[in-house]
Amino acid sequence: MSDSNNNPGPPPDDFSKTVPNLNRRDDFDNVDWDKTNYNFPKQPSPDEWGKTVTNIRPIDTGATDFGKTISPGSQPNPDWSATHAASGGIPDTDFGPAPGGEGDYGKTTPYFQLPEAERLKYQNLPPTPTEQAEQEEKEKQGGIPGWVWVVAGMVSMFMFAVLVLLVVYLWFMPESSFQITLRRAPAGSDVRIDDVSWGVTNPDGSRQFTNLKVGRRVMKIIHPSYECDQMVVEGRNGVNEEVLANCREIPVQSTDDCGNIGLGEEDKAERCYRAALEALPDPFTPEDLVKALNILIINFESGKYNIPERRLDALKKGAGFIQKLPASVVLEVEGHTDNVGSDASNQVLSENRANAVKDVLVNYGVRSEVLVTKGYGPARPKTTNDTELGKFYNRRIAYSILRQ
Repeated sequence: MSDSNNNPGPPPDDFSKTVPNLNRRDDFDNVDWDKTNYNFPKQPSPDEWGKTVTNIRPIDTGATDFGKTISPGSQPNPDWSATHAASGGIPDTDFGPAPGGEGDYGKTTPYFQLPEAERLKYQNLPPTPTEQAEQEEKEKQGGIPGWVWVVAGMVSMFMFAVLVLLVVYLWFMPESSFQITLRRAPAGSDVRIDDVSWGVTNPDGSRQFTNLKVGRRVMKIIHPSYECDQMVVEGRNGVNEEVLANCREIPVQSTDDCGNIGLGEEDKAERCYRAALEALPDPFTPEDLVKALNILIINFESGKYNIPERRLDALKKGAGFIQKLPASVVLEVEGHTDNVGSDASNQVLSENRANAVKDVLVNYGVRSEVLVTKGYGPARPKTTNDTELGKFYNRRIAYSILRQ
């Protein structure tokens, strides 16, 4: 049997050598926890937060250092004045409900809140390379871009509207113009409609005038050797109004000296020419006719052989008398020049002037074999070339009898 007196019993409690296994909730400020072993993991000091790594995905800021946020793994000195600790609370209006719930943004729920000024910078972030590649793939598979269809639709609507307006105009709009066909006027006459010149008549005395405004129109025919009645035409929609001129030759004036025709008196020379033709006896001799024909002055421009249009009717009148000559008679149409220019060029010019006059006479009914042309250049001046009046007389057409 043992002796109970020999059992010393449990030693007294020495609490200074025990380790607490409870998390103390009282005042921790004055406790030296570095010397105490408890079951909480050791926490870093506040100045070591820059060594921690956040659990959010890095934000691509386009290589811009905003100097405010910290990407995972980076070690800058944090600016804690620009962020809020997670313990401050995150409102739902900023980041939405928990992942997977209604309104889930499909990514992560950040653990801190940016200030308003900084948060606005990330409202419209550019797409990531992956998102951009997906968008380009969708565009390739989509075919023609949408804006092409929009433009095509607008163009089609515009063309349809133009077509409708054109059909309406052609179908419902009345004619708003008419035309006039003038006949039997002197060749080369100036025609004026409502005191506006509309050109000269053709060699046959006709002329057509189109696109005249509907309504009352006043027509005047002006010629140096004719006096023509004024005509009033009532134009109707789309109608071709045909009018006949009523003209009379202007007789030689009492002041006209047909024996003395000066510079610029071509109109007086034509009146004298017409009067001399009308005064020919019946029958007349070739000499009588040639004398009358040589009164007419065709004042060609220097270096040119175009016959002035206002002299065409005078040639038409002379052609009627030439046709009355005996068939055996042959007239020579002479072309002359002044002495301006070389003899060679004036020779060609004089020939062209003679041929131009013959062509007009043949067009008015003279047989071609009745007329022979010849150019004399400056070789046969009518008077001196030292004055403008002399040159005017020398630039001429003359007639002579080549054969009777």
